[in-house]
Amino acid sequence: MGVLYFVGAAGSGKTAVALGLALHLRERGTVVRYFKPVGNPPGAVGGGDRDAALMQTVLGLPFSPEELAPLSLGNYYLSTYRDRAACRQQVLAAYSKVASGASALLVDGAAHPWAMASMGLDAFALAREWGATLVCLLRPLNDRSLDEILFLGRCGREMGVKLAGVIFNNVPRMLLAKAEGLYREILAEQGLKTLGVIPHQTELSAPTVAEFYELLGGEILTGEGRMGNVVEDVLVGAMTLESALAYFRRSANKAVITGGDRTEIALAALETDVSVLILTGGIYPDMRVIVRASEKGVPVILVHYDTYTVISRLAEATRVIRPGDERAISLAREVVAAHCDLDQLISLATEEHES
Repeated sequence: MGVLYFVGAAGSGKTAVALGLALHLRERGTVVRYFKPVGNPPGAVGGGDRDAALMQTVLGLPFSPEELAPLSLGNYYLSTYRDRAACRQQVLAAYSKVASGASALLVDGAAHPWAMASMGLDAFALAREWGATLVCLLRPLNDRSLDEILFLGRCGREMGVKLAGVIFNNVPRMLLAKAEGLYREILAEQGLKTLGVIPHQTELSAPTVAEFYELLGGEILTGEGRMGNVVEDVLVGAMTLESALAYFRRSANKAVITGGDRTEIALAALETDVSVLILTGGIYPDMRVIVRASEKGVPVILVHYDTYTVISRLAEATRVIRPGDERAISLAREVVAAHCDLDQLISLATEEHES
């Protein structure tokens, strides 16, 4: 059995790449399994790890999401998991169960490679224990992003972990040529392969209204059927009415955050291309806002947080592919084939290893 361990920061696209690769492996008759030792904590509206639920459904895995993602990484996880030895044993037992009978196992890393290092459950420690090969996913923002990967590669070598290479994912157009040229060259000098350069894909990277709602909770006042709207920008409606329309017209597919009592600002936002209107302070809006949003099919979410808190929470929002999102699932498969070294990834995922 081959074990391929995808690591990278939250939002780097680990799950989308793992999903795309898994679909190709399955098409070739490979018995492929998925495992996520440390999952994401539930949001404001509850629920377990969504990536595990996705892979369970799409791959038809005979395991529960709780078996596929046995632990979750909250900000204060040490208070939740007091018996660290028992937690570690839980992960190892779940891994053995999921891996049994598989020809390829794709392991999805936590929000950060060092997550749960206090329990010996960080990506490098587990990869070494399982004899897994690491693939780093990087969403480059600037040159400092490359330093992060080079540092992780150095850490892997120091710990005796095999690092197959790097996939640059969701690369902005201004960095595409640099990733293909300079970044690839510098990685090669450090003994690291570039296994893929995936351009920005809005459908796989931009969060939807559903992700915002899961983070914030609150009350959906209208637009329940449009929760799949993509959000590409977040604007705060704190300006005067005179400048509101010009400000809102600068961005498309946006979320607008404003107070529930800012009726004219909310109405101005609804006259532009808006994906969701988020009303803060727990103040129920004027009915004109609800009526106009309903006419335009724009979801309106009422929350009791202040604007600053809402913005802080939304900084954690990342795109989640859902089991019924056939377009995104198909796109994940297409992107891996078009922009990654698919043959190399399949070889890495199926090669035998010693654990």
